[in-house]
Amino acid sequence: MYASPVFPSTPLCRASPDGSLVATLNAQTISVRSVETLQLKHTIPLPSTLGPVTSLQWSPSSARLMICAGEGVHLFSAHADSSFHAAIHSPLLPGERASIARFGARDAEVLLCSPSGLKLAIFDLATSTAVEVANPKFHQQSSVGRSYSVRAGTEHLAVLTRLGGKDFVSIHHPVSRQVQRSWAAETVDAQSVCWTPDGKWLLLWESAAHGHQLVLYTADGQHFRTITGANLSDNPDAVLELGIKTCQPNHTSDLCAVGDHSRAVIWQEQLNTSRDGQTIHTFQRATQPISPPGVPSDGKPIEAKPGCSILAFDASSTLLATRLDDAPCTIWIWDIAAAELRAVLVFHSVVTFSWHKHTRELLLISTAQDEGALTYLWDPLLEGPTPVVPEEFISTRSAAGGGAPLKAQISWINADMEFPLALLSTAQQYRILSLGEGDQVPETWRGASKWDDEALPRRRMAREAFDPDISDLSVDDGAAVEDTFSFRKM
Repeated sequence: MYASPVFPSTPLCRASPDGSLVATLNAQTISVRSVETLQLKHTIPLPSTLGPVTSLQWSPSSARLMICAGEGVHLFSAHADSSFHAAIHSPLLPGERASIARFGARDAEVLLCSPSGLKLAIFDLATSTAVEVANPKFHQQSSVGRSYSVRAGTEHLAVLTRLGGKDFVSIHHPVSRQVQRSWAAETVDAQSVCWTPDGKWLLLWESAAHGHQLVLYTADGQHFRTITGANLSDNPDAVLELGIKTCQPNHTSDLCAVGDHSRAVIWQEQLNTSRDGQTIHTFQRATQPISPPGVPSDGKPIEAKPGCSILAFDASSTLLATRLDDAPCTIWIWDIAAAELRAVLVFHSVVTFSWHKHTRELLLISTAQDEGALTYLWDPLLEGPTPVVPEEFISTRSAAGGGAPLKAQISWINADMEFPLALLSTAQQYRILSLGEGDQVPETWRGASKWDDEALPRRRMAREAFDPDISDLSVDDGAAVEDTFSFRKM
């Protein structure tokens, strides 16, 4: 594993969808840095009259950036050779903040949803026009993505609305966004609308209270089939059980994973203490059946809801990772081809996960601890999940305010480079981690010039399976640490 130099960061630090750039929003500027060369590519000055910025997003092509500030939305070019700047002022009802904004199918398309749920506005920056869709079914920050879906290839937009107690689906033209077809859905309370990755099918699934119902439509909106509980389970009482919580097609659209309210080689995290009093996170293979821990209570009464609401396929669609809501500290990894359970990873805190977009069978697991949160890398060839400790790479203490702890986050960078990359960031610093072999440096990182004068933490971590020595690391030239992926030949 190899770490880049330390760069200044803020809470709004985002890698582009194609993994080529990293953008950081400061008080008055947006800094755009190249992942390939680590050079600062562009500095975007922000308008002096801009209010507090609440979000920073990349466009689908990684060519533009969008920020939400107060009642307005601003878009900028991420490239230094373009001075593009567009602004959408007061697009919603008076007094409503433009906090729920997303890019559409193109860089010139912006979708804005009213927090009150009265309308979904589709703005075309190329023609300075807007199309409004009334009554989107989901309009909260966390759920608005379930109200619409863009079809791959043709860029048709499907929108789920609700009016008069009925669900409706509309398909909009890929350019003008005028309605081409709309119909009342065969659902009582649909929970999402979703195109399959190949664009051949449109999926809707019913609320869990109405049983297992997954409705399939053709691309032109014709009802093709409704999959019920009898199709999903051999249990004769399946039609009486609670239904679907989530649905996820795989990348090739030939499989679809359905998570509902049912429960259908184990690795378990071990916490040990080293001689200097620090906690060591290792894993050992369980020798007998164990029961995964439930929801951590922290002394508070918590209602445990059964079922699976988080699942994801890996890049090859060979493995499927799932997490049960009543056992949120455990990840179940299934081998789809062999139709068997590959691994069960048991942790001491609630976890989330994401597969690498391009590298097969490589999983990033994040714990939800307030302090000392760890991230783990899992691969079938590793001896259990390998922890990545943020303190070994960047400072997790605030430079001001008495050294208050800073929350560190690690996310994938989907760059097309020789080794998988990850972005490690806090509210003050970020580094790019390359999961290479030994001290191998990405070829394009060699010869990087001086970047900043911030000192690295100099604490040596006593570890058994993962022991990078950062006492002699140079911020100028990057940092090579002990390899944990020597088995991987890229």
